[in-house]
Amino acid sequence: MKKLNNLTHTFILLAVFSTFLIGCGTEEDIGDELIELTVSASSVPIQTPVTFYVSSSISGDVSAEAAFFVNGEPIAGNTFVPIEPNDYNEVYATYNGKTTSTKTFASTAVTPSEYTQKLLLEDYTGTWCGYCPRMITITNYLTDYSPNVIPVAIHTPGSPTDPWEYEHASQMMSAAYYNTGGAPAGQFNRTIKVNQDEGPNPCPNNPEFFESQAEALLSQNAPLGLSINSTLNGNSLTMNVKVGFATDEISNAKLVVYLIEDGLSHNQANYFSGSTIINCDPAYNYADMPNPIPDFPQNHILLKAYTDIYGDTIPQESIAEGAVWSWERTYPLPSNVTNTQNLSLVAFVLGNGDSISTRKALNVQSSSLGVHQPFD
Repeated sequence: MKKLNNLTHTFILLAVFSTFLIGCGTEEDIGDELIELTVSASSVPIQTPVTFYVSSSISGDVSAEAAFFVNGEPIAGNTFVPIEPNDYNEVYATYNGKTTSTKTFASTAVTPSEYTQKLLLEDYTGTWCGYCPRMITITNYLTDYSPNVIPVAIHTPGSPTDPWEYEHASQMMSAAYYNTGGAPAGQFNRTIKVNQDEGPNPCPNNPEFFESQAEALLSQNAPLGLSINSTLNGNSLTMNVKVGFATDEISNAKLVVYLIEDGLSHNQANYFSGSTIINCDPAYNYADMPNPIPDFPQNHILLKAYTDIYGDTIPQESIAEGAVWSWERTYPLPSNVTNTQNLSLVAFVLGNGDSISTRKALNVQSSSLGVHQPFD
């Protein structure tokens, strides 16, 4: 019986010693706790949730207990919805007194699958041009008809000299380019003439005649869209234009960016003065007004093109359905700016033509300076 008791004691001691060795080995394997952050996506459109997870080398998934920080600010829970585009959102988490490494994710602007078709209307005009009030009236009809008609007044050389004469106007009007003839002349999307002749009355008084011309072009499907963002710092203008493509089928694409000023005035030649024409404009009865008309409103004036007037090339490899191409530049304002509060940018893409005279504007966008105009 004594021998049995000694053997029993021996087995008990061996069991305790083995347990001690096993326990020590387990503690050595655990070591310091490590925590790791995982982000559900490397890039998401704005207004789309992105989820973060934290795993512990000891406790497994501890996302529910961890605290998360995005761009330095704490968030509630482990899901974040970005509301602004940002290529480098930074996120990290803390748990049990430890902090994970910082990871990044992008939040991208939403690119619509379909874009709104807008219409570029370029008015070749001049303060010296006595018949140009006719095209000014037509422009007013069309911009009143639809906010998707985007006007640009290109002032042309004449006598007396126009204060806003555009440097490339004569070349643009020539037979080798857009073949507009003399002023006044209106061009839709650079290449389509506005029919100013509604009948025997030389001063237009039938808005529907002109609206129908615009509607035929506005009702088309837009192959691309544009967004515009800009900041003005002193005299330095930074512009960011993005072009989103709804199709691959665009060739010879070129971007044009204009600086426009509104709210100006100047004496306007008026050859309708003293005539017996029917009043053609609710605001201006040109027949009853003098020649010239003093301090006549001048709007949509092209001051400068920040690209080549016939467009900067968009790389063909950048054109694909769903793709977005960006153009960003910083330039000084031109010396002929009168009031920075009245400035805007007009951007449009020319394409699908083998020459300057055949490449039409595929879509156009406008935005006041300092105002972000997103894709629409």
